[in-house]
Amino acid sequence: MKTAALECRNLRFGYSESPVLDDVGFSMFEGDLVGVIGPNGAGKTTLIKLLSGLLEPARGTVALKGTDINSFSRQQIARELAVVSQEERPDFGSTVREEVMLGRAPHHGGLHFDSGPDHLIVESSMEKTRVDSLADRKLASLSGGERQRVKIARGLAQEPRLLLLDEPTNHLDLYSQMSLMELMREINQDGPGILLVSHDINFVAEVCEHIHILHRGRFRFTGSPSGVITEANIAASFNIRALVDTNPVTGKPRMTPLHRLAAP
Repeated sequence: MKTAALECRNLRFGYSESPVLDDVGFSMFEGDLVGVIGPNGAGKTTLIKLLSGLLEPARGTVALKGTDINSFSRQQIARELAVVSQEERPDFGSTVREEVMLGRAPHHGGLHFDSGPDHLIVESSMEKTRVDSLADRKLASLSGGERQRVKIARGLAQEPRLLLLDEPTNHLDLYSQMSLMELMREINQDGPGILLVSHDINFVAEVCEHIHILHRGRFRFTGSPSGVITEANIAASFNIRALVDTNPVTGKPRMTPLHRLAAP
């Protein structure tokens, strides 16, 4: 039986007595493209932190390649999975190339990680994310969409098995969102598995092959985009009435919000 690249079982976590996540479990394999959607406060970012070992669950386990994540060092975890968070790092005046080079740090013991092979991997990562033309630009001069691509390039430079993206469409205009959608598909074709965590229902429905709806700390609905993105599921999870039809070009479900429902 094939071992999952990432698996969690019976996860429970809370910042106080009330759990943020409760009894969450799923598996991911290399090459998967999985989405987790849910309203604000559903626990999406907390889930990313648990899966990457930044938080320790009150109950349950997270495993990398069948081994408890607590058995790995931070450096070892970073070789297996890369997290593209919505948080911005302090700007130290770095160029794009310097920022992407930081992705090579997990593969070295010290501070020096700019060997010939490292440079080749960094150049390849920038080409894949189409930021190679920006290599000598300062991060501060980039647009939101360009910065997001640089973050993903840094993650790819880690050469991970899995790429975890937390709210990647935040603050992006429509052009940048479309560009990111194309990039996710390209990366997934011959690269790492991708876990896409977002509140953007239509973006996730277009990109992902499998979707979980996280609601009040639990996976309430799980399955294919067409099986999960339904009017009934949207009402139950997001407390809105929506029209769900089929995108005539892609065949994926498309959600149009109509109005709020009464508070449950």
